[in-house]
Amino acid sequence: MTLYGRTALLDAVVPSLVGLQSRGAARLRIPGGSPLLIECCGGRLTGKTALLKDLSDRYAQRLPQAYADLGAADFGRPGLASVADETTANASGTSDLLFYLMDGLSQKPNEFGGKLSFPRLTQGLLAITSWQSVVVQPAELPAARRRLAGLLRESQPDLQERNQRVAGWIRQVTPAAAAGLGPGVGELVAPLTDIVTTELFGPRANKHGLSWWAERRVGPQGDGHSQLTDLAMRFRGDGGDRRRAEHHLVAALLEDIADHYTWLRLKNRVPRPLLLLDNVHTPLGRAVLDTLTRVWHDEPARTRPGIVATALAEEPAVPGSDDTAPSTRSASGPFWRQDRPQTAAGWVLRLPLAQLDLDEVAEMFGADRPEPGTAHVIHRLSAGRAGVADALVQAAQRRIRRHEPVEHGALLDLPIELPAPEDGPTLPVYERLLRLLTPDGETRERLAYYTPALDDAAAHVLNAGYAPRHRGGEPVAGAAVVPVAGTRSLLRQECWDHRPWPGTDGPFVGHPTLRALLVHDLRTRMGRAETEEWTGSHERLRILYPTDAAEPHDARYLHHSLAIGDTDLVVRALLRRLAGQDAPGWLAALNLVCAAPHPPGNAAEPATDPRTAGGDPVRQAVELLVLNLWLQSHPLAHPDQQKINSIRLQLLTLAQNSSVGPQKVFYQAYEEWPQLLNRWLQAPDLPTYGEPRT
Repeated sequence: MTLYGRTALLDAVVPSLVGLQSRGAARLRIPGGSPLLIECCGGRLTGKTALLKDLSDRYAQRLPQAYADLGAADFGRPGLASVADETTANASGTSDLLFYLMDGLSQKPNEFGGKLSFPRLTQGLLAITSWQSVVVQPAELPAARRRLAGLLRESQPDLQERNQRVAGWIRQVTPAAAAGLGPGVGELVAPLTDIVTTELFGPRANKHGLSWWAERRVGPQGDGHSQLTDLAMRFRGDGGDRRRAEHHLVAALLEDIADHYTWLRLKNRVPRPLLLLDNVHTPLGRAVLDTLTRVWHDEPARTRPGIVATALAEEPAVPGSDDTAPSTRSASGPFWRQDRPQTAAGWVLRLPLAQLDLDEVAEMFGADRPEPGTAHVIHRLSAGRAGVADALVQAAQRRIRRHEPVEHGALLDLPIELPAPEDGPTLPVYERLLRLLTPDGETRERLAYYTPALDDAAAHVLNAGYAPRHRGGEPVAGAAVVPVAGTRSLLRQECWDHRPWPGTDGPFVGHPTLRALLVHDLRTRMGRAETEEWTGSHERLRILYPTDAAEPHDARYLHHSLAIGDTDLVVRALLRRLAGQDAPGWLAALNLVCAAPHPPGNAAEPATDPRTAGGDPVRQAVELLVLNLWLQSHPLAHPDQQKINSIRLQLLTLAQNSSVGPQKVFYQAYEEWPQLLNRWLQAPDLPTYGEPRT
């Protein structure tokens, strides 16, 4: 699978970090200093995990690597039990992760010289996991220290008999320790057991490891065994003590990696290991990344691995053609630092995941030839999100390969097969995408229910009548109504950026892709037989906004009126607004009104025929402008030249029938709006040429 918009990261950034081209065997010169930690940021379905998987595939069997999903209870390894929680005395999410990473990095790649070993980290992890599960009384402390020292001494494989004795001892200790570790730690300790009993604890490695721990000064005094004992006890302390202990463990991991790179290996440009950390925006991910950056900052510069992490984050605004902001598509080096930044955060380089451009979406079809405009529709609907575009392309390809036409208006209803090994029925592509973007079913239904709202006040109105229902329409027994604030908080947590429309702080669901999918879901749920519910929702919402007979209707009122097909009211109100001589404000209101969702079924028919507008050219122009722009602004609409020509003509009519100030604004819209509509722009994003008067 080709990854688009990731060229800089794949071909420049990561090769610089690890010293090896992503394709081919060319080894690269490693700059002086320390590499930056790379954090790739993007929204849901922007290809974060796919990016790390691609990096893993590119460097498979070529250098040591480890991948971990910090948002998954099993680190993304099926069959691995959940990691430890905060209540576990002798394990944490970070210590479990270090076991997991050590296991991955210890596997020798076929094309890599030597095998990484981790004596320091192993000693530290053995200390915290095999320490007493109960609180140690002061009188018992010397005995506890002796037991730990004995374990570390006996684990040296000088003789086969001693090896066997130590292996048996550790296997006896592990179940007892695991009883206090929480689910999953027993599985994580197993790779360590193999490492301890085969390679890592040779006499020399053991000695060097203990010497390193002796110099760490975890406690105020004592040899390596004493420092490891203090490490184990500190690990059982409060949050601050545990974080400091984890800092030492991460430092041990990096020191063990650096120890592999002898002078000769550095001269031969032996590639560096690669750590791939997914979902570092999660609580565990943030804790791990913070610890890594602090260790990066505080410890002396040594040979360090390349680290690429991904995080959920709001996407930047859609870039223009001259955009030069760093991203996974375009980033200039250096990706190393010789100097020490003032803070640990200075070691992190954040690269947004680049949004796909139109050519890249078209290229995703490969040899298939879709209907003209299909790639445009997908590009606009997906807002450049790789995962959304990929699903829509797959759904269209399925139909193309059956020699069936792909109608733009039916694109979201095309079926898509679930990828292996997932089970379940074939779903419409919009439903498949919503399940990926909002996995929780009740959250998804609640968001769809709130989607018509233009602001929080409107969402509160809808919330009063919200009743969770099953797909078949039956109410969900015992379902709690989640407050509007909770839903708003969820949108923030999921990094759905808020893009205000003209004349409002809303809509409640502001991201165009999520909003389009949710509106389609809502229209599909209601269907043709339940248009009364659609109408009732918008009628309840529009009464929130001023409707004084002395003033034109609020644009938000007109937005909901158009959503239920009340075009005559909309036209009359907009016609009255023209008398205010505020052309930018009028165009802003038109943008908001024509962004109204279309009712279930086809778009509503006009309440009156524009040809019967009493011979008033301005009224006819307003009505035709509203109807054609509304139809042209459907999320699945393609540029219709007949409608666009009509919009152009009506704007000219308004310019010709306006005074000098508004005339200039309407004439500018007459010149530019048709071009923008032909470039697939829609309401509410058309320019208004000035600030509306308040």
